[in-house]
Amino acid sequence: MSRAEPFRHPARGPIRPTLLMFFRGAAIATILGVLVCAQAACMIPQSVDPADATPHPPPQMLVSQFPANLLAPTLPLIRQGSADATMSPPCHCELLFQGIFVQADPDLTLLARWFVDYDDAVPSSHLPQHTEQLPPNNDEPKSLTRQLDEKTNGFSFDATAVGIVRSGVHVLEVVVAERDGFDESSSAPRPLRTMKPGYISAEYRFVLNVTLEQVPGQCPRTSPSQAVCQ
Repeated sequence: MSRAEPFRHPARGPIRPTLLMFFRGAAIATILGVLVCAQAACMIPQSVDPADATPHPPPQMLVSQFPANLLAPTLPLIRQGSADATMSPPCHCELLFQGIFVQADPDLTLLARWFVDYDDAVPSSHLPQHTEQLPPNNDEPKSLTRQLDEKTNGFSFDATAVGIVRSGVHVLEVVVAERDGFDESSSAPRPLRTMKPGYISAEYRFVLNVTLEQVPGQCPRTSPSQAVCQ
């Protein structure tokens, strides 16, 4: 279980050397994250007490292994061109989120939840638009790396299917944590993404610029945008 005591102050403890810099900068990152993450794609800072990173360290987003085309500050999605609409069957474009890696104990069962425009005050935004369970990594018991949607060829994001009804900037967030760590109670302050005491999630935010209006020609076929014809 990914355990940590309630956050008090930065503490020192037996942590992996590769994570030392992350923990030292956690306080600064949290402050900057409020300013930067609201407008740009980024990993959402987490409060972590490094002295309590056992027996299972919390999962971490391996952003350095994400595809470069998913790391742009804003990802454009033009849903359909006039030529797409006349094709048989008609086509439209979606964004493919593939190659999202996390570091986690191979014995853990992880749960990934994707949210669109999550707002604590808007109950309709609390429902995950995509969910995936990652079983223990029995095939490679010494590997700490997991890939989301490895067996389903990624999460294909369709603006209309997830309920987006206006063009403009929208936020897509993925939350990954130990499956049993999610607080599913009705009193959770952030429904369906709050963690139980002692559990920590890893989160990443993608900023999308969505165009729902039909444009001349075709929607872009350049990754991560891909055409879907049906």
